[in-house]
Amino acid sequence: MAAKPRIRLVCWNEDLAAERARVLKKAGLDVDASPFNPAGMITRLRENPPAVMLIDLDRLPSHGREVAVMLRTSKSMRHLPIVFAGGIEEKVARVREEVPDGIFTDWAKAAAAVSRALKRAPAVVAQPVPHMQRYAGSPLAKKLDLKAGTKAALIGAEDGFIEMLGDLPEGVEIVSRVTAGTNLVLWFVRSSRELAAAFELARARSLWIVYPKQAGRYKVDFNQNDVRLTGLEAGMVDYKICAVNADWSGMKFARRKTQVR
Repeated sequence: MAAKPRIRLVCWNEDLAAERARVLKKAGLDVDASPFNPAGMITRLRENPPAVMLIDLDRLPSHGREVAVMLRTSKSMRHLPIVFAGGIEEKVARVREEVPDGIFTDWAKAAAAVSRALKRAPAVVAQPVPHMQRYAGSPLAKKLDLKAGTKAALIGAEDGFIEMLGDLPEGVEIVSRVTAGTNLVLWFVRSSRELAAAFELARARSLWIVYPKQAGRYKVDFNQNDVRLTGLEAGMVDYKICAVNADWSGMKFARRKTQVR
């Protein structure tokens, strides 16, 4: 007997993923609902490709969107059918703009949507702009979310960084340490030890980790995946990334919201 087509479920809550998988398996689908890590995703999927990607938009829809964008900008995986399930209207609308060839449904109809996806591959797939390029050409202060009235702590920056920011919006205050009233932290890290300390000291505040690019002039003992995983271990999730300059990249984190079922 031929094996059933495998469905890869992307859901950011393990308990909810197990529940979703149970319902889908009852409908006769073979579902992989194991914890999903975007780091190295394309390589793993290329080695063991599923028949359909099923992405939950109820939890962390921005993460689900980025997974879809990574797939659609990968030469080897861009034709993989994608089904999106759940999500509030305005969040779903943004995903639909970037991945219009996806199938969008609610969870009550997810099994039927997956069955439709198994019968067809998208004839013309979307080519969304990779997330690292979305802010190209924008002023650095805008890319780093330095909005009017922001009190930002700038820690470990290299000389001349403030000048690189250019004209700041009205009321932006740059301080040299995290104090009461600080609502944004920009932390330049140069070692895995500094990386861990940044998450500990920034605590619940919105945090940019600014780290050396692999092809830049600084050599460090960690990489982008380590930045993301260290944040997750500290109870924070990344939701934005940008190029700061030729040597530095930035990844923005926020405190993870309590997941409720």
